Amino acid sequence: MTTLKRMAKTKLSEGWHLFIDSVKFLFEKPIFLLPIFCSWIVVAAVVLYLAYYFEFPESVLIGLGYVYGFLFFMTFIISIANVIMLEFMQQMESGETISFAKALKEAFLVDFLKVIPVAAIWAAVWFVVLILKALTSKKKGKRPSEPSLRDAARTLGGAEGPSSFFNLGLKMFEKAIRMFIFLALPAITWDNKGPFSAFRKAFSIMKQHPLQFLTTYTLTGAAAFLMALPLLPIFLLDEIGYVFPDAVWVIVIIYEGVIWTLGIYLEQMSVGLLYLWHLKWVHHGGSGDLSSVPKPHLLDTVHELREYPPSQQ
Repeated sequence: MTTLKRMAKTKLSEGWHLFIDSVKFLFEKPIFLLPIFCSWIVVAAVVLYLAYYFEFPESVLIGLGYVYGFLFFMTFIISIANVIMLEFMQQMESGETISFAKALKEAFLVDFLKVIPVAAIWAAVWFVVLILKALTSKKKGKRPSEPSLRDAARTLGGAEGPSSFFNLGLKMFEKAIRMFIFLALPAITWDNKGPFSAFRKAFSIMKQHPLQFLTTYTLTGAAAFLMALPLLPIFLLDEIGYVFPDAVWVIVIIYEGVIWTLGIYLEQMSVGLLYLWHLKWVHHGGSGDLSSVPKPHLLDTVHELREYPPSQQ
């Protein structure tokens, strides 16, 4: 039992180090946030359009088709943004200088078609989750004819929060699926795998390193919660009728964008480093703990993707 506890502690520690490295690296290369923040602008615009301007057609099937189309558009934009970030990682771990132009070229000319099925499957899962949430949530009032900055801030911030343990479970499941998708993207970007081969690769890594994945899942969730805490007093005061000026809501919206961007970055970077560490571990025999081989560092002189090419594994 002692040995099992020691092994579990080691694996949890490995997940912790992946998370910490993701945070530290952010201060060295903030350019990694750029594609994700740009995707947030697009996603925020779609969310607000759906919340306040989208008119559900008379045909339920057509309406559901529209909703799925919007979800697919958002998952595709997020996936492409993450692929660009992973291209940055590939450039660094291949001994190259970061090139935004090259990353864009690779994302849209090489990875574009392979990302579509990934985004489509992610959107399908998200679609089912939204339907379940709608069926189990209390009926809301009519939406305002002229949405204000306050309305936009509350919508983007999810101010209502989960209304039940079931909805909280759905939110946790949604995050798990999202991180699984993010674990599959390096297989497409670095290993040139197709979408379904990438899914199999991601599942294989999760199966071999479940505690490391679970640790990154938990820590990224905790980080998002802590970052959102400063907004809690504002939303609570708003609930009891305190009126904030529009300038406050503008700041809130910008801060929500920062939280969202950092959250997606931490999730993708953490599982991206896990994927990279797994490649190195497999190259050294694929036995024992991950910590049996040195952990990858993006800022060191060792270029893992050049020394341990994924295509050779």
